[in-house]
Amino acid sequence: MVMRKLDIENKTSETEITDRLRDAIINRQEFDAGAPLRIDALATRFGVSHMPIRAALHRLESEGLIVTQPNKGARVVAVDENFVAQLLDIRIVIESYLARRAAERMTPQNLAQLEILRARHEEAVARGDASLALLANRDFHAAIHHIADNRDANLILERHWRLIRALWRRYGYESGRFAGVVADHRLLLAAFTAGDSESAAAVTAAHTARAKLVLLNRMRVGALSSDPQPSGEQHDYSPQ
Repeated sequence: MVMRKLDIENKTSETEITDRLRDAIINRQEFDAGAPLRIDALATRFGVSHMPIRAALHRLESEGLIVTQPNKGARVVAVDENFVAQLLDIRIVIESYLARRAAERMTPQNLAQLEILRARHEEAVARGDASLALLANRDFHAAIHHIADNRDANLILERHWRLIRALWRRYGYESGRFAGVVADHRLLLAAFTAGDSESAAAVTAAHTARAKLVLLNRMRVGALSSDPQPSGEQHDYSPQ
């Protein structure tokens, strides 16, 4: 029982440390591109052993936020427009593939579930509840990914989810985009209902590409602003 409790505490501290370091890198609060991340210094800063620090750095390396070189340790990469564009380009390919695969595997039960999630999202949008709408949006896409049933593809998307969520939180999300998201969801369901896998893939690719353009534009706006927290609504979620 004691060992299990310690394991839970270690996992929690690893997650918290990872999230705090990720936010610090993205917000450029303390770590500029090329800045070293020294295990001893970080362990002292967070008041933990080396183990959770190593785990946090490993996670951030898998997300592409840091690079580790022999005899040089970990260093921060530049989280710039090129970094984000490449990350989202990969998501466009994977998410469109998963939509195509989901269309091929779609059942009436799956369609009914997606319809419920679509309606839940639209209801939240109609009420002006941005937080609930964003959560419903994630549930909608997560259900599609589950139907597609490709473990490796889903692992790639999940690996970068916290990173993209942090980027949206940093640069803000335009609530005016909700109308476009609603329209895309309806088009996607129409493609699934028709069993049209190519249309499902095309709608998803366009849907994710628009999210990429919005985020890159928000980054440009943020770069031109002296305010470290750009204007706009901030949400703890990464929208499509």
